[in-house]
Amino acid sequence: MVREHTRPAPRPLSPPAARGYSYPPTMPSAPPPPPKPSLPRAAALGLAGGLLLGGLGLFAAGLRGLFGTLECAGLSGPECELLQQATHELGRFQSLAGGALVALGSALFVLVRRRPPVPPAAP
Repeated sequence: MVREHTRPAPRPLSPPAARGYSYPPTMPSAPPPPPKPSLPRAAALGLAGGLLLGGLGLFAAGLRGLFGTLECAGLSGPECELLQQATHELGRFQSLAGGALVALGSALFVLVRRRPPVPPAAP
């Protein structure tokens, strides 16, 4: 009795099925996907930038009113004194409001900014 040597049927070529981890344990994990654009986040960042710039401008105008000199050419003594007092008080109010706008803009920026992902805890 002679046995015939038969070949097994060829297997189709395909990548091996993944078992367990998709990366070897010595390699770092895949980078996170890029963040998706967000319209509300962009609008809030624009608002924060506007608050910061407007607040800085108002603060500078208030400081100029507080510490700037006023020309009283052509005005009488009481008129000049009244104008100086009004400019001083308006400068105080403008610098206070400008500082508040800067604080609000900074707080909004801190709330809206992207935070880096938290690294996994070490074993």
